[in-house]
Amino acid sequence: MAQVCTTKQQNFLSRFTTAVVALLAANDALNALATEYTVDLYGSGQANAFTDAVVQTVIPAATAAQTYAAATGVGTILTAVSTNRAGLEMMRP
Repeated sequence: MAQVCTTKQQNFLSRFTTAVVALLAANDALNALATEYTVDLYGSGQANAFTDAVVQTVIPAATAAQTYAAATGVGTILTAVSTNRAGLEMMRP
């Protein structure tokens, strides 16, 4: 007897679209933060650059260098989502 997956498939699609919407919202927030990071020169070594003391008041286990590396890596995420945005947008209900 063949298994009918209709309900399971619909549940998956519901969860998938919810996750895609959340991903796109998080991506947009990351994009705004990446812009602020660049504009305000937080990773530049200039006056606004993060120091360990500033970072550790919010993220106790992190250093300024780790924050810089994470912020720099965000570009890879933004590029991947941007490249696939048209397909992801189609998943919105």
